[in-house]
Amino acid sequence: MLKDSGKMIGKARMALPNFIRRVLNWDRRKHARSRRPRLRVQISGRKIRALDWSLGGCLLPPFDPPMDPPLRTGDTFEGRISGIGLGNSGDCLAEVVRFTKAGEIGVRWLELDAHVFLVLAGLNIK
Repeated sequence: MLKDSGKMIGKARMALPNFIRRVLNWDRRKHARSRRPRLRVQISGRKIRALDWSLGGCLLPPFDPPMDPPLRTGDTFEGRISGIGLGNSGDCLAEVVRFTKAGEIGVRWLELDAHVFLVLAGLNIK
């Protein structure tokens, strides 16, 4: 049931399956994704190049070799972000939000150093 209020329309959009979202070109993402400039995330001593990133998070390739213990959806981790034109790397706190069928890891930023946030925000303009 769609009503005139933005709340009801928003809820109806969230209930739609992903394939319908793609057909209608509706996306829940608030921030555009970028592949360049390259962003690197350091987790547990490993530097990993993100497949893509946005102001909201990033997509990481599967770990090779796998982490022990493996990351799970809902896990949080502290790391460092580098690249993207940063003079210095910056700390981040992130949450694992999903895994793709290919094993890629969807990450959501929970906290970013201020200078990292400003650089990401400046680069992420549509």
